[in-house]
Amino acid sequence: MANILNFKKGQEYNWTYANIGGSLRVKISSGEDIANLSNLDPKMWTVLSCPVNGLEVDEKSLKYIDQDGDGKIRIQDVVKTADWIVGILSDPDLLLKQEGVFNLGDFDMQNGDAIKLHKSSKQILSNLGKEGEVISLAETSSQAAIFANTKFNGDGVITPLSADSDEVKEAIN
Repeated sequence: MANILNFKKGQEYNWTYANIGGSLRVKISSGEDIANLSNLDPKMWTVLSCPVNGLEVDEKSLKYIDQDGDGKIRIQDVVKTADWIVGILSDPDLLLKQEGVFNLGDFDMQNGDAIKLHKSSKQILSNLGKEGEVISLAETSSQAAIFANTKFNGDGVITPLSADSDEVKEAIN
């Protein structure tokens, strides 16, 4: 069943539907679908809220989505997150690729948040001693690894390596 229902008056986006378990459900099959979640009538959402913890999804990620910090993810939380992530990508279809790596060239460099994420990603790669334009989820996950070889790694210990001059190195020693 495709493009048969528009529930919101004046809705301009045509959704694709599938019959799953006897219920008509919206089929998310493109980045454009994700970009238009704000146009989907709440009556067509399968779940109206879910908890941040106790699911098979990383709790840290779910806490970022929980905009008001109430421990529940609701439709507006999902819509705001979808709008943000679609805004930082040059191609929203990248969201459906399910790859373990991200090409830094896929940030939309017209978006301020994307520019910050690009710079942060480059810094992480540099801190890890890696070159290139591809970063993995694993490389972004370990704060200890990211800062281990930097001058100021956040542990509060000032070492001679953090000094720029011999005079300051000697004072630290």
